[in-house]
Amino acid sequence: MNAALKSKNCRKTLDIVEMLRDQILSGMLKPGTRIMSVRELSRHFSVSQVTANKALRQLAEEKLIIRNDRSGSFVRKNRHTKNYSIGFADNIDVFGPEIQASCGLYRDTCIRLLYENNCSVRFLRKEEIPEAVLERDFDGILGYYNSWDDELMIRMKKTGIPIVLGRFDFVLNTPFHQVLPDIYGAVYEVFHRIDSRQFDGLIIIYEDQDNCRYRRDTALKLARTIGFQEENIELFKAAQLETEMNYPLWKDIGSRCSGRRKFIYACGDNMASSLIRVFRELGIELGKEIQLASCGNLEDCGYKPFEEPTITGAGTNYEEYAAAAVRLLLHILESPEENRVSHIIRVPAVYRKRKTAF
Repeated sequence: MNAALKSKNCRKTLDIVEMLRDQILSGMLKPGTRIMSVRELSRHFSVSQVTANKALRQLAEEKLIIRNDRSGSFVRKNRHTKNYSIGFADNIDVFGPEIQASCGLYRDTCIRLLYENNCSVRFLRKEEIPEAVLERDFDGILGYYNSWDDELMIRMKKTGIPIVLGRFDFVLNTPFHQVLPDIYGAVYEVFHRIDSRQFDGLIIIYEDQDNCRYRRDTALKLARTIGFQEENIELFKAAQLETEMNYPLWKDIGSRCSGRRKFIYACGDNMASSLIRVFRELGIELGKEIQLASCGNLEDCGYKPFEEPTITGAGTNYEEYAAAAVRLLLHILESPEENRVSHIIRVPAVYRKRKTAF
């Protein structure tokens, strides 16, 4: 076979493998889901049946699918029989009850899925992760990024212990694996469902920490694309975690909204819910001249401060988010060669329209 043609066919095989692998690891294709047949893949990707068959064979070798000559190919339901020892770290204790709902759902889902896959789990504090990895106390780690320096990250990577990091909205500068919510599409929905001409200006509220700054910058970018001018955009920095300290700020924002048409975007549902309480005290009605949206979905995690879903926003399903993290970790444990490169799995956020916006 011509070398150029052989290389092209290999690339097509890899394209099919990468697409299906990403869909399986992200949870888009659930365990037990039927995969397209060789003939269907051949037609869908305009490739030969030989190329399609190679792709399915590769996925079977990676233990992602089961192939059956009669019934077809399916995503494996339970690939893991070894009892892996997993270290799990979160920082749920530093948050107030309004955020612990989402953190708790992420944590509890991770733990449940690890147990279902025959893993033992031990909780770690964030600062314990490096020593646990360097001492090889675990087969794998699910945790948070803790601003480790480059030298330490290289040493941790060399141990070969897979580390999957979660709960950041942006790609971290780290050699480890990461599962993150892909918020852009949902925040896009928030801003493109409004008409900037209906408002006197935009108010963006954020906390001075990495995730909120990323959300702030995403909101600013989209606000400009729909026509908000710089002179009509106001930024307000809220106190981090200490929501009661923000009461004077919420009153100030309320006074700025009185008698005006404002669109308010909060970079977290905890800030949005606190703001709603103060607006109700001030007699300011949301959903008409003044509209409010946020990034986060605490109400979907059981936190309903107003007894019903109220906050319009863009948020990730935390159960899907946790499931993607566990699937990625178990996949790497089953296929150690996958640990050589950093995997980035994105879980799409969704738009929720509720009472605080049209």
